Amino acid sequence: DLSVKLIGNCLLSSAFVGYISPFSMKLRQGLWKEAWTPDISEKGIPMTDKIDPLSVLAGEADIASWQNEGLPSDRISIENAAVLTSCSRWPLMIDPQLQGVKWIKQRLGEDLTILQF
Repeated sequence: DLSVKLIGNCLLSSAFVGYISPFSMKLRQGLWKEAWTPDISEKGIPMTDKIDPLSVLAGEADIASWQNEGLPSDRISIENAAVLTSCSRWPLMIDPQLQGVKWIKQRLGEDLTILQF
């Protein structure tokens, strides 16, 4: 059952990683709950009911580890961390309160380039 639903779960999660990072929490949830999930279902692609892309991208142990490294515990920071650790290239991360900068610097080192404008 899960092996069949894995297709839709991965499709939703890959869209989440590819497109979600520059948006606010309200827009993020609107995209994956109200746009992408119904679209995947309408196309007949099997997926787990009420799937949360974050649960596909990161487990509780991952989240606990990130928080031990100094990541804030709010949902948007955890989603950003899941996107960051799921990318093989350089994701765009919007961090207006600069909450995740310390965690990212600690995790990636001083080679990190941060742009502020």
